[in-house]
Amino acid sequence: MKKLLLFLGVIIAIVIICIVVMIYLKTRPLAKDQAISLIQESLEKKVDKNETIPNGLLRIESSQLEFSHNFTSGLSHGVPIEDDQSFHTASIGKIFTATLVNMLEERNVLNINDPITKYLDDKVIEDIFVYKGIDYKYKVTIKQLLNHTSGVADYFEDPVTSGPNMRELMIEKPDKLWTPLDLVKFTKNNQKAVSSPGQKMHYSDTGYILLGLIVESATGKSFHENLHEMIFDPIGMNDSYLMFYSTPKNPEKKLNELYFEGKKIHTYKSLSADWSGGGVVSTLSDLCKFSRALNKYKLVSKETLDNMYTFNQKYMNGMYYGLGVIEYHFEEYFPMLKYLPNVTGHMGVFGTQMFYDKTSDTVIILSLGSTDGTSKSVRLLIDVLSILARIK
Repeated sequence: MKKLLLFLGVIIAIVIICIVVMIYLKTRPLAKDQAISLIQESLEKKVDKNETIPNGLLRIESSQLEFSHNFTSGLSHGVPIEDDQSFHTASIGKIFTATLVNMLEERNVLNINDPITKYLDDKVIEDIFVYKGIDYKYKVTIKQLLNHTSGVADYFEDPVTSGPNMRELMIEKPDKLWTPLDLVKFTKNNQKAVSSPGQKMHYSDTGYILLGLIVESATGKSFHENLHEMIFDPIGMNDSYLMFYSTPKNPEKKLNELYFEGKKIHTYKSLSADWSGGGVVSTLSDLCKFSRALNKYKLVSKETLDNMYTFNQKYMNGMYYGLGVIEYHFEEYFPMLKYLPNVTGHMGVFGTQMFYDKTSDTVIILSLGSTDGTSKSVRLLIDVLSILARIK
């Protein structure tokens, strides 16, 4: 419900802003310097003076437009934020997990149609796939975890049978270091499955924790070792790492300030409540490298990427899900946005966005570092795409 209300607010805001955008879209072409100025202005408007969104980061790289620029606004730790600042990417991390799984399939280490019981001990998944009295754990596949159709609950957002939910616990217990098994047990002890496998799309961080455990089981290596060896190191993501589990190849930068429901939490150990569901720390430059490598078939083949980009699960109006990847259909928010391309990537609860437009070979990375910035980050992405469409 919270997500639906959030995106309802986004849609209302879009209706207001896109009318103005469309009036000038075709009649007022922009030079690149004008576009840069407008994008900077849009970013600055999203940074909140009440300090729950203290700064913003944005990178745009487009080969077709011959456009490459970093944008910053606001302060980080009391000084102007720099464009190489490291930040928590939140659920953008899911696309890394999905990419790892698909890379392992190409190497014949696993098959995404395998049942998850081939890799996970029965005790790990005990009771979490019970729906209407029937335990479906033997019927759940890796692919169903990837596209959120396994039926498992979401430890991060779903209601609990009793006691505080995970979002409350993150604030109440800032020194709690959550292990992956802790997160799965939270669903086991406090939540119920939402459907039988394959019956409905239900976004689940629990499912992505299970995918991280499958990667470890299939490879005999830790999840973070796989991230570094298979993705970060080969493509030069030298400032990226898995929070609480690894360090970057370059000297580690101070993590950008992070706000969760109004609380500054970038020093909280409870941020460990993500792991393979969204625990990657990165930079604008590194995420741009990843998006380029993925979409240029440097990590997986075209056939595999096409499979990942089969968006047949509707997450909500305007958002469709593939295998660990989101595609925006902006015209579903408002018909006058139909001129905008469908872009592919992922977003995160901390106002993070990483998307790729194949029609213009454009990568857009942004972060507002706050749960208060989730809807604003969608509006900023629309602003950016609208401005880029006017460059002549």
